[in-house]
Amino acid sequence: MSGSANFELDLREFVTLNIKCIHFFGYFSPEFAENSKKRILFRIYATVFVGFAFVLSLLSQIANMIDAFGDMEKMTEASFLLFTNIVQCLKLYCFMKYGARVWRLVHSLNRKIFKPRNATQYDVLKRDIGRSKIITKLFLLACTITYASWCVSPFLDKKGENGVRLPLSGWYPFSTKETPAFELAYAYQIFTTWVGGLGDISMDTFMSGAIMVISAELSVLNNALETLKQRFVDDPQKIREEEKLVNKELVRCVIHYKNIIGFANEVTYLFTDCITAQFLVGVIIVCMSMFQMSLVPVMSFRFFAMMLYQICVLMEMFLWCYYGNEVILKSDLLTQSAYMCEWVDNSKEFKQNLLYFMTRTQFNLQLYASGYFALSLQTFKAIIKSSWSYFAVLNQVHDQKMA
Repeated sequence: MSGSANFELDLREFVTLNIKCIHFFGYFSPEFAENSKKRILFRIYATVFVGFAFVLSLLSQIANMIDAFGDMEKMTEASFLLFTNIVQCLKLYCFMKYGARVWRLVHSLNRKIFKPRNATQYDVLKRDIGRSKIITKLFLLACTITYASWCVSPFLDKKGENGVRLPLSGWYPFSTKETPAFELAYAYQIFTTWVGGLGDISMDTFMSGAIMVISAELSVLNNALETLKQRFVDDPQKIREEEKLVNKELVRCVIHYKNIIGFANEVTYLFTDCITAQFLVGVIIVCMSMFQMSLVPVMSFRFFAMMLYQICVLMEMFLWCYYGNEVILKSDLLTQSAYMCEWVDNSKEFKQNLLYFMTRTQFNLQLYASGYFALSLQTFKAIIKSSWSYFAVLNQVHDQKMA
């Protein structure tokens, strides 16, 4: 049998990049000693940074929504970013409230049972770690491009006599039409929305990274079951000893499966509220952004910026649903993988244990948000359908008012 030392991996790499980003934005505390100077300094930094870059911006958007109440166009313009930040506020709360448990979850990735034991398993985990990092980088880049589009849209889409407007709606206790008030409000808006967007994406891709771990470990478990007996050399003189070793490997697979379920339950417990809120509010955000896109010229830069924003929101939810769907599909394969383990010539005890395991795996592993929304492609499809339906109704009501 091959030793696991040849296939050493730090599985925390699935979420290392995300954690660094969340630390930088002050949303998640590093592991400092209790009452250490670094811990105190980080809390001061987080309070000032989050307060300036997030809380003040959120208050501005809430005030703007109240000010725009009754005007459909202004309300929809104010709402899509407001709802995004409200959900982000919930994510921020979860990371702060469950900080210690999140750290335990991260460190639990390196438990021995999750480690690869052959080249195939190593390649699967290495590949998925690479994908997790690439996905995070692509989302951060997409966020930057989106907010760069917001940044230049006021200067490229001037509205005649109205002149240059702020890239996003917001309420301020002073007029933003004069210099230098406009420049200050413009700089603050761009900075806070960009930083807020990067922080939000860092948390979302952390959650998707955790779901990717579950998917990857199910792939590893499938491989372990399929190659259960291949790791041993048939020797008629040591048949009893081999039967015990094969049965021991099966027990290890059962323990591995229980660990995967335990990890999945912890991920669900920590982030179920965040994912539920994102799904529910995501429908509204996509609906509102489509409505805003219908109000501006197709060739305008604002239309392009809105389209990029909508794609980012949809892709965040798609990521959870896609890898949640992969968890379902791979857990469905466990029974088949167990059956392929060359069980015919094994002991009665092994066959009984295998039968119990196969019976348990008839019930596939599914991740749920609040026990209602399954993370699957069907759920993502339902989100798209609902968003389009609400947009059609909203657009019809708007057309009737304009008639």
